[in-house]
Formats: sequence, structure tokens, C-alpha cells
Amino acid sequence: MERGNSKRWIILSYFANIDGKASSQHIDDRLDHLKDLGIEPVLVSSICGRRRPDIPHFTVPSVAPSGVRFELRYLRRRNRFLKAALLPVYIAVLPLYFLEKIIINVDSQWSWFPSGFLKGLRICRKFRPEVVYSTGGPVSAHTAAALLSHFAGLPWIAEIQDPLVYEAFPRSRIALKINAIIERMILKRASAVVFLAEGAREKALSGTGIKHQRARVIYPGAAAPNLPPICRSKGEFCRFAHFGSLGGPRNVGTFLDALDRVFKSDPELAKIIRLDLYGTMDGVSRKQIEQFKYPEVITDFGKVPRQEALMAMQKSDVLLLIQQLDDLSFYTIPSKLYEYFQVSRPVLGMVYRNKGLRELLLKYGHFAAESDSVEETAAKISEIAKKWQTSGLEPEAGLPVPLFTVREAVENLVALSDEILRSG
Repeated sequence: MERGNSKRWIILSYFANIDGKASSQHIDDRLDHLKDLGIEPVLVSSICGRRRPDIPHFTVPSVAPSGVRFELRYLRRRNRFLKAALLPVYIAVLPLYFLEKIIINVDSQWSWFPSGFLKGLRICRKFRPEVVYSTGGPVSAHTAAALLSHFAGLPWIAEIQDPLVYEAFPRSRIALKINAIIERMILKRASAVVFLAEGAREKALSGTGIKHQRARVIYPGAAAPNLPPICRSKGEFCRFAHFGSLGGPRNVGTFLDALDRVFKSDPELAKIIRLDLYGTMDGVSRKQIEQFKYPEVITDFGKVPRQEALMAMQKSDVLLLIQQLDDLSFYTIPSKLYEYFQVSRPVLGMVYRNKGLRELLLKYGHFAAESDSVEETAAKISEIAKKWQTSGLEPEAGLPVPLFTVREAVENLVALSDEILRSG
């Protein structure tokens, strides 16, 4: 897909250019592909991340105490000088922060939308973009984009990374009401609404009763890893490997209980199965590991650099994907899955009530079990181990190969914008 003349998009994303932040990585990975496709991105984000030197990138602060406090914490992490210099400001804003939380207990990034809108309006006068595109976790980016689209008269693509309204909403009732209002506003006013999973799209449309002509699902994908090819051979152990953080409702408890059941049923499997962990974990997960009866089975590598993690993925026998045990998992697909797909290794997905994710795994020849079912997980572990012992775990011939690259996602996004512009 190629484009000729360069065109501009104004992009509003609260998080941008922050290492290790998933909602930042989402837009960061797309910018170069947009440029390759003839789109000149003009980015507006919060002051949490550094400005990118390769594109017009404008950072603006939030205006409420909660937002100021939140952003100061990011600034103070950057270096020791800022940590000391900003400490008096951080302390001074605390009383106002607590007062705000008593009056209105919503997410700390809510007050970024006035700054994002006003800066966006000035940018529109200078750069003359043809499309407004909002993405990222906090809803303040979508609120700013709605205002900007209205006052600048531009089509608006809103990309909702996580559902805004769902059953076990973790914040206050007023925060839930605000999110419900913003969700309806997006579906009524945006030229197109992009969801990252079919479950999220169905939830939003059924929950609001709004039928949006351009409510689309675009899988975000992952960047193709720059890895040297390796010659795989069967090792001494069948290695399951988990990459990413473990904490709260996402932990290895069910998997370890399932391993325990497998080893009791067939003690010989304890000699060949191993579990490698890459990433951080909270105290609950660490305690689960310490109490496991077969400590020789588990190796905790801790947090490793991204390239090293990708190489470890490539060498693992089975990649372990664990959904957290909460209602949000019904409607989302973990971004880690797309990284796993890129290295072409078998995946055992521990899925929590998510029909779409289960179907996606099975479609491409992977394995799925309910993340709270010890029995089903144990059955899958035994199946995988026996397959490893006999025929091996290389991909079966004839199965479709998933792409799900960032490039593919950006091409779909640009095609959607072309459709909007053609329709007038």
C-alpha cells in the first residue's frame, strides 16, 4: 500500500514516548509506519513522556491537582536533579490533590483535555491537518479530540484501547457515569470508532444501543522482531515460558496448581517440564512460587531487555499467556499475544471467559484453557508435554500463519481514513 502526496493527521494520545508503557508503545510503534504511508503525524501528548525529535510533537500538562501530581511523578523519575527540584511543588500540590479526590474521585488524567484541545486548535491553524485521531488509555484524549473535531471541522477517528464501561468497574460511580457519557459521545460524534477486539466492540454497541456505521475492529499487532534465524532442536526439557508482569488478578496460581496435579498423576513429567519466568512479579505471585512443591521446575529470570526477551521467546517450547481474573478480560486481547505470534512458537493461552481470544488461539493451532480452571489447564499441560515427547511442537502444516503486525494495523487505519474522506 503506497501513497503519494504527504497528508497530515493530528494525533491526541495522553501517553507517548514512554518506555515500558503499553498505551504509549501502541502509538509510538505506529508513527514511522504512518510516515511511510504518506501521513505526516503531528502529535499532542502529556508531559509524562519526552518530546520526539523526528516529528512535530507538542506536550501539554493537565490542569487539575490530580493530573499535576501524576505528571510530576513521571518528571521526577527522569533524573535526580528533577526529583529534588520538583519535590517542593509535589508537596505543595498534595493538599489540593486530596481535596479534589474528596469532591470528584475520577482518574488522574481527566483534566488533560482542556490543554490538549486548546493546543490542538492552535496546531490545526498552523499545520492544517485533514484528520483527528485519538488513542491511548485515558479518556481525556477522546474528549479533547471531540472538541477539536467540532471546532476545527475535521473528521475524527477514535481508537478505544480498553472498554470504557464494564461490569466490575474499579473506580467510583461518578467515574463510571462520566465514562458512560464519553462512550456515548464517541459513538455518536466520531467519524469512525476503532476497537482492539470484537468483544469490546460488541460490548460498547450493545451497552449504548447505538449502531455506528464505522465501528471497526483493528487488531493492533506487534512489530516484527529483528532476530537472527535459529536452528531449533529438541532440548532436555519442555520449557513453558511466561513474559511480562505478574500481579494482582494475573498470577501463576492456577498454572502451578495444574502442574502439581500433572506431576502427581505422572511423576515422570516433573523431570521434563520446566517453567521460565521473565518479568516482574508482586508478593502474591512470589509467595505462590515459593510454596510450590517442585522448586527445581521454576527459573525466575526477572526483568530482561526487550531484545533478550524476544530471543528467549524464540527459544522456548511453549509461550504462556495468562489473562487476569477480572471482568475486563472478557472484552480484551492481551497485547503480548501479538508478540508471541511474531516468534512463531506454540502458545498456551489461559483465557478468562473470552470466546474471541479462545477462537483466535485455536484458529492458528495453539492451545487454550480457562485461566481459573486447574483441571482444564492440567489437561492441556499433559497434552502439550506428550506431544513434545512424541511428535514435537513445531507448527502443523496447512495452518494459517497469523501476521498481526503494526504495519498491517496502520494500513487498515489509513484505509479507514480514506473511506471517511471519500464519503465527505
